[in-house]
Amino acid sequence: MRSVSIQELEEHTAELVAEVEAGNRLTLIRGGKTVAEIVPPATVAPIWESEEQRLNAIEEFMNILHKGYDLGGFKITDRDALYDRD
Repeated sequence: MRSVSIQELEEHTAELVAEVEAGNRLTLIRGGKTVAEIVPPATVAPIWESEEQRLNAIEEFMNILHKGYDLGGFKITDRDALYDRD
C-alpha cells in the first residue's frame, strides 16, 4: 500500500485512480497522519451458477413462505400476520 499526500492526490488524481483500478491500495496522508484509504471495489461472485439455480432458490423460498414460519408460538403466514398487533 502506497502513501500519498492530499496535495499529490490533487495534482495526480487520474494517475492515482488508475493505480487503484489496477488493484493497488492508497493511503492518504495529511500532516503526517493517515486520513483515508482508497481501495479497489470488492469483487462479488454471483451466488448462483445458473439461472436455473436462481429460479429454484426463489421457488424454495416461496414454498417456505406459503407454509408459514413458526416464531416460537406465533406462526407467520403472510405480511399481514407479521404486522397484526391484536
